[in-house]
Amino acid sequence: MLIYRLLALIIVILLAVAAGCVKVNPDAVSQADPAAMSLSEITTAAVVDEQGQAMGVAREDFNADTPTIYLSARINNAPEDTLVTAAWLFFKDSNNQELNRPLYNDSITVKGTRYFSFGHRSPSGASWEPGQYVIKISVNGREYANARFKIKVPQKADIPAPTITFFKAEPEAITWGQAVVLSWSTTAATKVDLSAVGNVQAVGNKIVIPAVSQEYVLTATNSVGTTTKKVYVEVTSFNSDKPELVIVDFWASGDKAYYKIRNVGGTEAKESLTGLYVNGLAADQSRVEILASGQERVYAFPTLKWSYGTQRGYKIPVRVCADDYNRISEYDEINNCLVLDW
Repeated sequence: MLIYRLLALIIVILLAVAAGCVKVNPDAVSQADPAAMSLSEITTAAVVDEQGQAMGVAREDFNADTPTIYLSARINNAPEDTLVTAAWLFFKDSNNQELNRPLYNDSITVKGTRYFSFGHRSPSGASWEPGQYVIKISVNGREYANARFKIKVPQKADIPAPTITFFKAEPEAITWGQAVVLSWSTTAATKVDLSAVGNVQAVGNKIVIPAVSQEYVLTATNSVGTTTKKVYVEVTSFNSDKPELVIVDFWASGDKAYYKIRNVGGTEAKESLTGLYVNGLAADQSRVEILASGQERVYAFPTLKWSYGTQRGYKIPVRVCADDYNRISEYDEINNCLVLDW
């Protein structure tokens, strides 16, 4: 039976090597128990699914304008609290000069059998620098495998014009003091600019709080040309003798989720509750103290452990709602929620 288990482990490793440009540490393999933990299907990809599995054909060559490059793998029979880390290096430039420049360090704690992935945009935020890259994968501090990929030197004939897949504002009409989420997606752009903000990533979103009605312009540029799209946000001011609670920001740091709440109304807002909804489900609530007119505060959601990280191949729908139970009489009862894809 031991011989059969050893043969099975060798097959798993061969599949991982075939899936991408992968070099496995022979010491880590030879000392492993065939019935215990292993890594397989190690590859680099341009797209992964929600489980972290690479979608489409495994790749080791990418264009410089690839928005995000992912390392994807499957871990098998991992004991609880198994730590997998990945160190990304810019190994050689397009002139074959060895650099070994550190870029990113990722980590994830896993258990059982599952897929996982780490994804990164280019370090500059625009296009990837042509050359060879190495991702060193370790398990519980022991180097297990190296995944390699190349960024091709772009030829002008191969460079498509930049495109803006979408650019939108949600909501497009607000009352003064309310937040708006601008979101966009571009392809083939080496530089993306958002008016009133500046340089931004090729795919992303931005929370803005316009004081007056205004137009936002997204501009995508590369060596072939430039394209733009516009959205218009209408801002209505009001004189209110009532409180008006709005969520003006949301972010995560470590395992905590935070938000900023503001009373833009004309009178004091009594104590209230703010609700957090993730993937359409209630996740936590936060108690808000009395807010004077014009006052704002930052709160954390007290019991939720934020486990979604910041580097993913997919977006999470998040909704943060002030006065979650609608117990405060306000001028506008439908502007309490900030909705965004995180």
